[in-house]
Amino acid sequence: MKPTIKDVARKAGVGIGTVSRVLNRSGYFDEQTARNVHEAVQSLGYRRNVHWQRLSSNSSRTLCFLLGNRASLNSMQMKMLVACEQVCNSHGYDLIFTRYSYSASVKASSLELPRILADQGVVDGVVLAGAHAPNLIETFERDSVPWVMLGNNYEGDLLKLRHNTVLYDEQSGAFEAASYLARLGHKRIAFIGNGKFQWFRRRHAGYEQALCEHGLKPVVLSADWEPSGVEYGRLAAAELLRQREPATAILAANDEVAAGVWKELVHRGIRIPQEFSLCGFGDREEFQILEPALTTMAVFPERLGAELATMLLQRISQPEEKVSTRTFPCRLVERNSCAPPALRAKAVRA
Repeated sequence: MKPTIKDVARKAGVGIGTVSRVLNRSGYFDEQTARNVHEAVQSLGYRRNVHWQRLSSNSSRTLCFLLGNRASLNSMQMKMLVACEQVCNSHGYDLIFTRYSYSASVKASSLELPRILADQGVVDGVVLAGAHAPNLIETFERDSVPWVMLGNNYEGDLLKLRHNTVLYDEQSGAFEAASYLARLGHKRIAFIGNGKFQWFRRRHAGYEQALCEHGLKPVVLSADWEPSGVEYGRLAAAELLRQREPATAILAANDEVAAGVWKELVHRGIRIPQEFSLCGFGDREEFQILEPALTTMAVFPERLGAELATMLLQRISQPEEKVSTRTFPCRLVERNSCAPPALRAKAVRA
């Protein structure tokens, strides 16, 4: 016969309620009582019936980290996931991961959710990362599913997300990065990033504000080309270098685009930072192999992930209270890919 909670209580010399409080880390109990209970658990080999416990509390004690419209986790999202898991675990919750690809144009009533979300009671709430759209939010609201979201890649109106959202201040971050390049003495600072993405447009707005304050003319390449990421950066850099008066510094919309710019410059024998300064955005771990090391804007994914989990747990424990959206600052990480402009610009052939 498997040992029961009654057996643990008898061996520890306490009541069943005390054993429950110790094992669930809730209510009052003294240290000696806790030691007695844990020794009894260890001695008897007792294991809690988690399924029964969850049924009796009408809670799955499980949360979902949902990656939207992305083929795989990048290093930023992975760090967020780990930070979320740590917070969830410390509060007695499990965290599971799944992906979900869907169209923003599909009606909320027609969305086919992943099975883990479609079946009621499997998870108590959802952390949204990746790119998401208003139709999914509408679905969760309709079904009374607690959700929180990293809102920077939200495809709807950010101004309407007054609650349940965590953001990093990308517009101010881009402003700081462009201002840094201007302070180095660069007069021709380019911005590269596909303008169809709202998050890149916000970073572009910060860039333009900085150049305006420094009395500089923007140099923008934001064409809606099919290639994305590294390939977009490579093609955009090649196009930029064909201009009659090439820039001497580039602010890339993210580190992935910056890696493509870096690839094209190195291919053409253009030295970084002696002849061209390059700044990314995101401080993604997979691009730290670039040499010289990439100056970039850090967004602190561990902090974002921990805040998302904390916010979701607050929503679950206090369902009647609204949790206000929180915005965190970014920070410029100065590395070796930026320097004052060279006294003599090298002629670059297209």
